[in-house]
Amino acid sequence: MQSVFLTVTISCLILFWLAVQHKRSVIVYITWAFIISSAAIAGFFVRFPASFALTLLGTAITILCCYKLLAHSKINMYLLLAIHLLRIPVEYLLFALFKAKMLPREMTFIGCNHDLFFGITAFVFLLTGIFYRKIFNFQIFRLWNIFGVCSVLIVVILGILSSPIPIQTIAFDQPNIAMLQFPYALLPNVIVPLVILSHILLLRNSITSKFQ
Repeated sequence: MQSVFLTVTISCLILFWLAVQHKRSVIVYITWAFIISSAAIAGFFVRFPASFALTLLGTAITILCCYKLLAHSKINMYLLLAIHLLRIPVEYLLFALFKAKMLPREMTFIGCNHDLFFGITAFVFLLTGIFYRKIFNFQIFRLWNIFGVCSVLIVVILGILSSPIPIQTIAFDQPNIAMLQFPYALLPNVIVPLVILSHILLLRNSITSKFQ
């Protein structure tokens, strides 16, 4: 399961690099992934769970920095959409972690996580866009990106509230301990921000019609 998760994470980074072709932004993410991985492998988040919540601040800063770096860049809409296809295997990995009692039901597709829907509909947009490029300018595509960000943020909030930290308010019987360990710590700190950033870039370029 760990090897599959690492494969998904690396695939996400590669697709992002190919979509934006911007070396500095990719280096930012690789550096952040290395920092998170090193801390998780050392067991830092397991010993100090509250510190993991603080990494989300670093993740937010990473998203902001990369967005600014890509402010005037053209992007490949198809490759950014392909990133969202990875949400499908991620959902099944989360379900496997739930079965292993490493995270709560609320974080899976049988709970409050609707990311599977966005992974499937990303494939629909991707396929439609190949034959009918104007779909990227439609209001439904813009709304899809807005609701896609909201879906991810809901899962992030559930992940925080179910983690064994002072602000935990749900899932006391089966808390979110997976995200404190390697490689699953990369989900909220690498995969999630790339998904959010790709949504934002897709939305921006849909409005400005600035895409490849």
